[in-house]
Amino acid sequence: MLSLGMALMPKGKLTYQRGHIHWIRLDPTVGAEIQKTRSCLILQNDIMNQYGMLTIVMPFRPGHKKAPYVINVTATSSNGLDQDRFLDVAQVRAVDNQRVLGQIGILEEHYWPQIRRTLDIVFGFTS
Repeated sequence: MLSLGMALMPKGKLTYQRGHIHWIRLDPTVGAEIQKTRSCLILQNDIMNQYGMLTIVMPFRPGHKKAPYVINVTATSSNGLDQDRFLDVAQVRAVDNQRVLGQIGILEEHYWPQIRRTLDIVFGFTS
């Protein structure tokens, strides 16, 4: 696992990419928003990551869950997770790039079709 060091995004320099897993400082939060500094998947496209002040992330939670709004992820050396976790699609959010800390790993490609389907379910893009 890599350090919690901040991943600063100087204008035009890409320091994190879609599919990377980073530590994200999610506090302060309100109500039912997921809290703490957590591992999160970078969802936003790389052009917006390169030039924007925000990025869109999806947090990981510990364990395994059977629900239409989660993606269970097995810990591997590639993704850098310390244990099996699940992506909580219901907690997708935009965060300022100052909240993006050190990289943990990269999510394997075979999870992306399920992520797309789950986003469709949560956001109701398809009927």
